[in-house]
Amino acid sequence: MSSYVPRIPLSHLHPPPPENQSKPTILLLHGFPSTSYDWRHQIPYLSSLGYGIIAPDLLGYGATSKPCDITAYKTKSMAAEIISILDAEGVDKVHAVGHDTGCTLLSRLADYFPERLLSCVFLDVPYMSPAVKFDLDTVNNVTRNILGFERFGYVGFFAREGSGELLDRFADSFFTLFYPHNPSLWTSHLCPTGAIEEWLLSDHRAPLAPYITEEEFKTHQKLLVGHHASALNWYRALVSNINVEDEEQARITPSLSMPVLLVCPRKSSLEMPGLEEGMRAVCAGDLVVRRVSTTGHWVQLEAREEVNRMLGEFFEGMRT
Repeated sequence: MSSYVPRIPLSHLHPPPPENQSKPTILLLHGFPSTSYDWRHQIPYLSSLGYGIIAPDLLGYGATSKPCDITAYKTKSMAAEIISILDAEGVDKVHAVGHDTGCTLLSRLADYFPERLLSCVFLDVPYMSPAVKFDLDTVNNVTRNILGFERFGYVGFFAREGSGELLDRFADSFFTLFYPHNPSLWTSHLCPTGAIEEWLLSDHRAPLAPYITEEEFKTHQKLLVGHHASALNWYRALVSNINVEDEEQARITPSLSMPVLLVCPRKSSLEMPGLEEGMRAVCAGDLVVRRVSTTGHWVQLEAREEVNRMLGEFFEGMRT
């Protein structure tokens, strides 16, 4: 993140100052396997409302730095680097939006730098509590007992040495699995342990998601293929529990004092019970929970108009 080079036109990331100078800046934090390109539908819309936008390629992705050492992917240091970007842009406070693993970084931004956030928006993934040791075997057992299948079996593959090279080798197969026409494909071909390896090595292809054009598919592959290994360091950091010591020493209380919006897909077999209740437990301030009409993980792409409207209403509502 030390070399901050946007992957979308600079004019979209830093639009001219709005006529209404009272409107703040919105920070967009993408997940895996993405870059700032995943905000292509939100940036024009939010800019048209007069908000400034900062949408960096996060560490290991796109045009930014790609260190091999997983200690570089500590969320405490990555959060501090985001703050350094805000400082460099002369931005004091932001509305911060995260998706997927970007929600993990958003969680730590809210913990370490709450004074810099006007609000938090979590897309599909909730706030992640600090200082919790991640044990994949336990997670797999719990989700198997609750859902009937392992929900996060793919994490073990992502954290394994050589997984990035396999994703590069079977990039088209991986893309159609991660952006599927039918989201229920994940229950059998992504979530269970070993399923994604079998899918890739067989070079399976699923129908392309209807919300992805052929041009968008090619752009995504151009940005990600050859760089999956560095992006997967986020998962290696998770499995290695490299953040626990920092978070224990910081004595972080899992509490969100700022207004929070949680946007989720329509309920499906992939959702763990208690999602909304868990968010309410950590929100000391206002919490708004909204659901889009689709069931897929990529709400900002698949349900772009709904997500844009929800974001606009949420941000504008704080101005009244």
